[in-house]
Amino acid sequence: MKHLKTLVAFVLCAVMVLSACPVLAMTAGTYTAEAMGNNAMVKVSVTVDADKIVDVEVIEHAETPGLSDKPIADIPAAIEQYQSLAVDAISGATKTSVAILAAVEAALTEAGADVAALKAVKIEKEAAEDIEATYDVVVLGGGGAGLTAAITAAQAGAKVVLIEKTAALGGNTLIAGQGFNAADPARQSKMEMDPALRKELESYLELDPADFGDFADVLTTVKGQITDYLNSGATYLFDSVELHMLHHYMGGKRTGIDGTTITPDRALTEVFAKNALAGLEWVESLGGGWSDTTSTILGAMWPRSHGLSTGNVIPTLEKAARAAGVEIMLSTAGKELIVADGKVAGAIAETSDGAKVTLHANKGVILATGGFSANAKMVAQYNNYWPGMSDTMASTNAASLSGDGIVMAQAVGADLTGMGFAQLMPSSHPVDGSLFSGVWGSAETQVFVNKEGKRYVNEYAERDVLSKAALEQTDGIFYIICDKDIVGTRDLSAMEAAGNVVLANSLEELANKLGIPADTFIAEMDRYNSFVETKVDLDWGKPLFGQKIDEAPFCATPRSPALHHTMGGVKINVEAEVLDTEGKAIPGLYAAGEVCGGIHAGNRLGGNAMTDFLVFGRIAGENAAK
Repeated sequence: MKHLKTLVAFVLCAVMVLSACPVLAMTAGTYTAEAMGNNAMVKVSVTVDADKIVDVEVIEHAETPGLSDKPIADIPAAIEQYQSLAVDAISGATKTSVAILAAVEAALTEAGADVAALKAVKIEKEAAEDIEATYDVVVLGGGGAGLTAAITAAQAGAKVVLIEKTAALGGNTLIAGQGFNAADPARQSKMEMDPALRKELESYLELDPADFGDFADVLTTVKGQITDYLNSGATYLFDSVELHMLHHYMGGKRTGIDGTTITPDRALTEVFAKNALAGLEWVESLGGGWSDTTSTILGAMWPRSHGLSTGNVIPTLEKAARAAGVEIMLSTAGKELIVADGKVAGAIAETSDGAKVTLHANKGVILATGGFSANAKMVAQYNNYWPGMSDTMASTNAASLSGDGIVMAQAVGADLTGMGFAQLMPSSHPVDGSLFSGVWGSAETQVFVNKEGKRYVNEYAERDVLSKAALEQTDGIFYIICDKDIVGTRDLSAMEAAGNVVLANSLEELANKLGIPADTFIAEMDRYNSFVETKVDLDWGKPLFGQKIDEAPFCATPRSPALHHTMGGVKINVEAEVLDTEGKAIPGLYAAGEVCGGIHAGNRLGGNAMTDFLVFGRIAGENAAK
């Protein structure tokens, strides 16, 4: 049996050019061109001689760090080396890859190259050698959940391998907002309680525990906490683990098209909320830093969302995984689970070069392959929530989030739960579903306006409420309106050039550029600003406000709902063990992250996904290593 390290060359397979390089007749010089990438325009510089491509370089881009690193490095190098435009896109970074190739093609066209001939220069990868190796723990998926589980298992003394189907670690976590929900006394006690939030707390005192099913005791506890808080005369931002649990229930309880009501699993919710703060502190122990205050990211229901001051969490997790000795295999997709003597004992995978990878696990296998929001057909197949769900709807997700792990788990008898409930992100790009191609602030500051120039929803509501309201607007389009205070010092020229934002020096100019009625829009914004002053939304009941939208320059970001998160997946218990259809744990199989169902029920609160993968990723890693 060959050890993985002796076969690392499989990711660097030799290639050969099958057809002769074409005879080119270009005008020597350096040419620049650009094409739309995942976030903004990707600009390239191409230098040519009369008969040769001399140099290709990406000189400007706003693509996601980590996710875009490999295509930016490898595709220009491959074009140079093989004098070919028949270069494959990099798995997991398709939009960036396509943008680079399109921009290079445009530059070569300007240089007078025979583009068709360059595309005909085919490149074929040589057959890669199969791999077989044994570890204590095998982790499938290199996003936040997989990395968290791998680190924890390795820190517990296990020999760990992690495989990731794309060419970069990160999965959805790399392209998602970094909001993390946790009740946090240290930070929240230093923040002032908003009067609107105080009224919200008071309203909870009128709720009847009999209406809250398994969470009746949670509501009773919260009511006692609120009473004590109000009687104390305290003015700090109130929060508690139990209030987080209550919001989790309120935000997740939903009724499907068929009349079935789904609620979060009570035991999983308690583990989730009680271990949230420990997850935050664990990231700190790895070198990640959090902001000093909390806010409310879209659909979070309460200001308990933490932001990372050190940027995306994936680089922190990757560094920690490598330091802990986790072996990482990229461009390696899990295909099936190995079962031996009634236990899941490994996995069979395949590299992007076609090599079969057989990984044996002495102790356990952890599924962390994510959900299936990038697989619109699968979402539509199970859909029990969105009337008329299209099987071609755009997604905010990485393309790798296609449901592979769920299918593999089903094949070994795993039970599924909540598969009919998918979440739409209301504030997505109207064409490609991307998230970060626009500008907005926290939920308190957001203002949504439709094509008629009118507000149409409480912008502080849950994401499914916001999405349903958006889909009812003309063309399913709305605009997030910001002003100078929210935009800050960001340079929006690239976003503006790509058509992702519209900028103006007055509200009237902004309305004219958007093609919406200026008088209606200006009156609506004046009315909204009056609500900010009084802290009472007479139109839509928004409970919490940020600042007025009244200082030029103004910015509008066109948005429309897109698939964002799937709440359904494999059923797990509080030990992160995958359960079979009889409710029994499948020996040797664990799961964490969006591949799991039952935690968020019918709707995930904004900021709860990161909490989910850190809490259950650590539990899965610890238990698999035992």
